[in-house]
Amino acid sequence: MLASLLFALKKLLSTVLLPPVSPLLVSTCGLLLRRRHPRTGAALAWSGLIALWLLATPVVSGWLERSTYATDAVADLSEAQAIVILGAGSTDNLVDYDGQTVNGFALERLRAGARLARQTGLPVLVSGGVVWQGKPEADMMADALQEQNVPVRWIESASRDTGDNAALSAAALGSDGITRVALVTHAFHMRRAMEHFRRAGLTPLAAPTLIRREGGVTAGDLVPTMRALSQSWVALHEWLGWIAMNLRVA
Repeated sequence: MLASLLFALKKLLSTVLLPPVSPLLVSTCGLLLRRRHPRTGAALAWSGLIALWLLATPVVSGWLERSTYATDAVADLSEAQAIVILGAGSTDNLVDYDGQTVNGFALERLRAGARLARQTGLPVLVSGGVVWQGKPEADMMADALQEQNVPVRWIESASRDTGDNAALSAAALGSDGITRVALVTHAFHMRRAMEHFRRAGLTPLAAPTLIRREGGVTAGDLVPTMRALSQSWVALHEWLGWIAMNLRVA
């Protein structure tokens, strides 16, 4: 019960600290202060709106995402003993797929993991549990891989976050003497995931997917889009998770 409450509080705090809620809260505070403190109120209101605009532009969101990268290439996987594919969430309340299936981010990781499994012949572990309700994500991940004729040897279905992914994957692999794993997740998630897996006693070898190249800036990159705002949210979420992880250690 306490663990679930703390998990819910963590999710609530991240929602408040991340866009679009955080810049909108700043603007709202500015509007509330406008009568008593006109200059301060106006500054806060405009700051929130400008921050929201910038975070929604591809030029800023792209820079933020690339700032999270631990590496921009796949490591040498010749010494890997297994492949670990991390979950990324599910899509719920569906008419098809028995009401629930893995989301787009998870499918991107599964596609990369399936390709790697075919190339190397290494056994596969999928990791992902139930965040709020429904089916364990790892079970749905295994189903998706089976549709691609990729067998899954280990299903870790109790984790709720990246730290759990690492600790419970290490426990599942430890009985088979496996310590060196090809870790499959998005490039923006790799830095934090690698550190969690190291702390769990494994030797992770980076196998990131969707590594974005740095390109030139065009006029269109200054126009706000929902996709860019989502990309900024993901990048800032990773940095928030990185800070929280290191604060727990300290």
